[in-house]
Amino acid sequence: MLEILSRDEIYAVHLASMEVLEKVGVGFHHEGALKIFEDAGAYVDLQRKIVKIPEYLVREALSKAPSQVILTARNPKHNLRLGGGRVHFTNGFGADYVLDLETSQRRPATLKDLENFTLMSDYFKYVHFVKNNVIPQDVPRPVIDQAMALAILKNTSKHCALTALTLRGLKDIIRMGEVLVGEEEFRKNPTIISTSFNNVPPLKYSEDITGKIMECARYRLPFAISTGLLAGASGPVTLAGVLVQGNAEDLAALVLAQLIGSGTPVLWGSCATIMDQRYGTPAYGSPENGLIHIAFIQLAHYYGLPYYGAAGVIDSKVPDEQAAYECMMNALVSALAGAEVIHDGVYSVLETGKTGCYEQFVIGHEICSMIMRIVKGIKVSDDTLAVDVIKSVGSDKNYLKDLMALRHTRKHLLEEHWQPEITDRAPRSEWEHEGCKDIIRRAREKAREILGTHKPKPPLDKEVEAKLEGILKERARCERVRLQL
Repeated sequence: MLEILSRDEIYAVHLASMEVLEKVGVGFHHEGALKIFEDAGAYVDLQRKIVKIPEYLVREALSKAPSQVILTARNPKHNLRLGGGRVHFTNGFGADYVLDLETSQRRPATLKDLENFTLMSDYFKYVHFVKNNVIPQDVPRPVIDQAMALAILKNTSKHCALTALTLRGLKDIIRMGEVLVGEEEFRKNPTIISTSFNNVPPLKYSEDITGKIMECARYRLPFAISTGLLAGASGPVTLAGVLVQGNAEDLAALVLAQLIGSGTPVLWGSCATIMDQRYGTPAYGSPENGLIHIAFIQLAHYYGLPYYGAAGVIDSKVPDEQAAYECMMNALVSALAGAEVIHDGVYSVLETGKTGCYEQFVIGHEICSMIMRIVKGIKVSDDTLAVDVIKSVGSDKNYLKDLMALRHTRKHLLEEHWQPEITDRAPRSEWEHEGCKDIIRRAREKAREILGTHKPKPPLDKEVEAKLEGILKERARCERVRLQL
């Protein structure tokens, strides 16, 4: 696996992080969390809401957190086991805007866009589980968490990582999980859904995020925690300093979760990057972002935890050459380093997470499909060494006519050679005959094809769907919000 830190350097980051946790502390703006930390033996400054965490609590938490995380799906063929350096990708997350598939104009994201992106996530092989690709701007905020969850669950049979913007929304999403598999089964094994959180750097967690972490821990619901600091703004400008602060932030959340629910599955990771000092904007497509991910992956594996990081994020405003090389660069190095989850790998959200794009979704999947072939490597066996085939062909025949060679090709072609969906390899004459289509046009046509034909298998049970809608309608009544389902 790709590594950039030596064992001694990893240990130096660990020691520095422990010093930060013990002497500086992390802010938790939640009275219940402060009490839990204090009862466990941490030093708590109740007035400043700062928790200083001794190293023994970190070690105890690491010993309780699972080294592998199971995520289940409505269709069991999509069940996942995360850990051991096995690479997985998710779709993009959280755009407020979309480049319209028909006009290419930027407009506010809608609930229909969320359904569309989810359907595309269900279609594509290397979207291993599904996130909230956009935040619909046409849904009333008091019921947006519930509406987003329903839209995603209706349009995929894969595992759903459902983001909640509020604690109340998370509680309703947990109720939806109970509906999916039954309350008793969910209490025993709540892996049909998961969620994720970022802290509020530097070195603090808001009351809302802390409450969500605690709620997950009570159910032992799988969740991802990722530091979201920006080097030079909400964290040190040096990349080593980013590792120290981000590591301390992640570990503090891990300790809280394990104090509440021992064995809570946690995906440990980073959404950290540098800030471009010229514009005051995050630079997710930067090479430094890739370096940060590789180092955090090494730290996660040092601690025995599965890694979750946003390595496919794009700074470009349109699905152009910049978007392609930004996605490829950081997703590839993270995959080679053994990231268990490359969040935003199949990325359809341009402009550092602001604008979703259907064409970029298709292009992003093509890139991740190539990466998965590289990660697969070269299989060496008596059959793949192909000595008998080479003997059969010799120097006076070729592999397109020899019968033994053709049988060998038929047996191994699809597993050995990457098969593109939209990448053009046709002769120029054929390309011209088909209209000289560039990659964006081919991606647009593929997106339209998927949205016009694909359905998740199996479809969501109608009785279950009605119960999920009931949770949304109940919340709408409580909030006095009018819904259009």
